[in-house]
Amino acid sequence: MPTPNLKPDEREVIRLTNHFGKQANRLIKTGKLSPEHQQVIASCNKLATQIQAHAAHRQAVLEKREKLRKLVQDQAACPQCHKNSQLKLTGTARHEKGWQSNKYRCRRCNIQFTWNRPNNSWDMVRFMEDYLMELELNVVNEALPLEVKQQSQAVMGQIKQNINQLQPVLAQSDAEFAEMNQQDAEMARLLHNMKAYLQIEKIKLNLEQID
Repeated sequence: MPTPNLKPDEREVIRLTNHFGKQANRLIKTGKLSPEHQQVIASCNKLATQIQAHAAHRQAVLEKREKLRKLVQDQAACPQCHKNSQLKLTGTARHEKGWQSNKYRCRRCNIQFTWNRPNNSWDMVRFMEDYLMELELNVVNEALPLEVKQQSQAVMGQIKQNINQLQPVLAQSDAEFAEMNQQDAEMARLLHNMKAYLQIEKIKLNLEQID
């Protein structure tokens, strides 16, 4: 299993726990490991396991969100030459309606433009809901031909199905992400307190070796 990405505080505490483990092994050989530090070592091992598990969970949640974000495949084309072979992604921009879209430069035409579709699943739901309202207006518009109304109704059905499939998945991901952030904050507070404690215990352990 790949090693999860650790934050600086997590990495530092892991380093301290590893130090305690090495020091403990030396003291065990000389019979100088006190009961107090036996408890400290046990706590360190437990904490290191907890940090690794938390980091692995965080990484899994973030990777899942990234996969969801990439579900939206941009079909961008240059508005001038209507081709996509010479497009280069240059950044992102916020649409006036709130969703985020990709910005491109067409090397063939030497122009820059912002694509008129969202670049992520969350904003795509908002985009589809907005488009759905436009189609609903078509259906009730007496001036439009019957064929256009029927086409609008057919597209509405497909869009509603897509929204119903996507929304629960995104909601679950949002809940997991919020829970992960809360756990991250709790872990950060724990590590902040543990770093100071372990630094003190490290000094005491070093003094025991001198004795």
